[in-house]
Amino acid sequence: MPKPTARLVSMMHYDVRGNLEGPTLVLVHGFLSSNVQWDLNVDRLGSELRLVLVELMGHGDSPTPDDPAPYRLDAVIESFERIRCEVGVDRWWVCGQSLGAAMALRYVLAHQDQVRGVIVTNTRAAFGHTRNDPNLVDYTDIDLRELPVHPIHARRFPEDIKARMVERADRIPAHALSHTVINRPSWRSVDELGQLRMPVLLVNGRYERAFQPFVDEARHNLPTIEVVHLDGGHSINVEQPEAFDAAVLDFVSRHR
Repeated sequence: MPKPTARLVSMMHYDVRGNLEGPTLVLVHGFLSSNVQWDLNVDRLGSELRLVLVELMGHGDSPTPDDPAPYRLDAVIESFERIRCEVGVDRWWVCGQSLGAAMALRYVLAHQDQVRGVIVTNTRAAFGHTRNDPNLVDYTDIDLRELPVHPIHARRFPEDIKARMVERADRIPAHALSHTVINRPSWRSVDELGQLRMPVLLVNGRYERAFQPFVDEARHNLPTIEVVHLDGGHSINVEQPEAFDAAVLDFVSRHR
């Protein structure tokens, strides 16, 4: 497999891996995660696809500015588009996990002509109900490991992957999380799914009970959405990597 390359475009860090001659798929991880999120997927997906692994502002190797502007919706959408131009593709496939799925959907809605298809996993940020609770915005005085979404609480991750994800999560500064979460109301897009003109796949971790009611809402708003149910939870690509990869490759193959 070709040696990964790394670049920094419009602040957000990304890696290019996999089959450099194949269709391009951008992968966007979720809150308190990093590109380690995809470690169990890159070999199988990369055997057929060119992968662009993007790290959200404040996460992984992306910068952690105090200025809230780079974390806002318009800045994130611009960063995705600039990365697409930098890697030199007219159209690409877009895949997001959790909050990354919500951001990816917002990008897709703004740039439909540049997107071949969309894959998302469980994402209450996109499909769920919005709340604007100020107590959930300021993380300065919170032990981040106490947050239920911190990977330290993962129960079905391989231990080596979990350790790397925990190490990366512990490096994220509190202000970066605050700047990200304060934009939460703007990430919701379930009401706009009917505007999408390309194939959409939801890989659903059915063990996450809080997310399951939103699957039906997504189907109501986008009747053409394809749903694959897998036995796992919120990070289904980590808990069921082979099944997740098979679903993604089948989806891309059928619609390419």
